Amino acid sequence: MPEPTKIGVVGPKDIYLGFKSLGLLVMDAHTPREAEAAILELAGQGAAIIFVAEGLAQGLLPLIERFSRQPSPAIVMIPDHRGSLGLARERLRRLVEKAVGIDILAEER
Repeated sequence: MPEPTKIGVVGPKDIYLGFKSLGLLVMDAHTPREAEAAILELAGQGAAIIFVAEGLAQGLLPLIERFSRQPSPAIVMIPDHRGSLGLARERLRRLVEKAVGIDILAEER
């Protein structure tokens, strides 16, 4: 039987507490530096997906971009207690535009 997929969550305690009860690997981080170390540790443990609080991810865009060129882990930004900063949507918009050649997710004005 194959080993279950490891999923990690990086962020402040109020973000990941619910995920921990689901059996996900959780790493407490309050600064981009702590988040970077946590992401690298989770990647080293074989996590296939790593959720990162969007507020922390804002300071880690070069690292996230580096991982996006690899098959694993997938780094996914999630809103934190401040709500969405729009980073995840903007990143998705750019990836879709790159894949299909046109910005199909552009907001109508």
